[in-house]
Amino acid sequence: MTIQEELAQKQTELRAKIVEARKAVADKSDNADSLMTEVRDYESDIKKLKELVDAMPDTLDEENKGDGEGTGKPDDSQPTPPANPADDQQRSHEKEKEVRDVPQPVGKTPKKEYRDLMNDFLHSKGEVRAGITSTDVGAIIPEEIIYNPEAAIETVTDLATLVTKTAVTTPKGTYPILKRASAKLPTVAELAANPELGKPEFTNVEWSVDTYRGYIPVSQESIADAQVDLVALVSNWINQVKTNTSNDKIAVVLSTFTAKSATTATLVDDLKTIKNTAFDPAYNLSWVVTASAYNALDLLKDTTGRPLLQEQIGTATGMTLFGKPLTVVEDTSFGGADGAMQLFIGDLTRAVLFANRADAAVRWVDNDVYGQLLQGVLRFGVSKADAEAGVFVTITPGA
Repeated sequence: MTIQEELAQKQTELRAKIVEARKAVADKSDNADSLMTEVRDYESDIKKLKELVDAMPDTLDEENKGDGEGTGKPDDSQPTPPANPADDQQRSHEKEKEVRDVPQPVGKTPKKEYRDLMNDFLHSKGEVRAGITSTDVGAIIPEEIIYNPEAAIETVTDLATLVTKTAVTTPKGTYPILKRASAKLPTVAELAANPELGKPEFTNVEWSVDTYRGYIPVSQESIADAQVDLVALVSNWINQVKTNTSNDKIAVVLSTFTAKSATTATLVDDLKTIKNTAFDPAYNLSWVVTASAYNALDLLKDTTGRPLLQEQIGTATGMTLFGKPLTVVEDTSFGGADGAMQLFIGDLTRAVLFANRADAAVRWVDNDVYGQLLQGVLRFGVSKADAEAGVFVTITPGA
């Protein structure tokens, strides 16, 4: 078998293997990954064979020469046609198409591919939309593109990840929460009729979605001329705005819970008393404290001289207070001024309902002066869910 024949056979087998792999991916078969590995192996073999063919001299061995009968090749008497650059370009396109035809693993769209699609959408001002998940005439910014590990250290903790977040499809509605059962099973005589128990009680939490929007000034020059990664610019902006907006609305709700006070002189005893007596033991408690309150707590030590704040891997800040995870926000988050020592303690998953109507999206909007602006849109609502799931504490100086 000549190299050309082996190459043709490998290409035929590759096409059949791609069809088989695509079907396995669509059916989510267990052998999908192994089939894709075989596809990549075939591609590697074909690449090597093509390199060998390209490296072969114009004059072949005698068995491949002759008058061309049965071989489909011209005989020695016919001049060899000059190489056509268009043919080389066509082969290059076919090779790229073969690579693109390889089925993708089951799951989310790869980040790089989605980033390319988003760049096409942004550079074309919304004209190119192929492959873009959209809402109305905008484009959804998925979380795998939003998250930026380098910028995360400069931002505050996203409180939306700590509360109950549920997707909604209407502008307003109610969300039922089952109350703790208070009924008990009575003693019943043998074969006696079953007594009626109390019905389950629900608290209907009302929520309403608001729309938050603004624009990011992206110059026409940066779109048309500069080789700038607009996805990185836009996703970083959306990430910061989304976190700031949701944190502000959640903090406002947290500040409306039952108010209690503590003094710096008896801070440890006051906070322990609130933690131990203000909640049902079933609540999963955590702390949300301002930076100034965190500083006051960080300076506290127990009777043995050890700091009260303890390190714990797995929490948002890596710190715990009295065994409960602790999250730090800005001094002004709860509506106070710089230096305000305020904190929330409670079960965040039961205290707050985050009704998410639409993910962060971007779209091009007309502007009479500027031409077009890139608009960012968020739609969500935040409501107090379980009024007994939290306490809001203000720390005041004391002798």
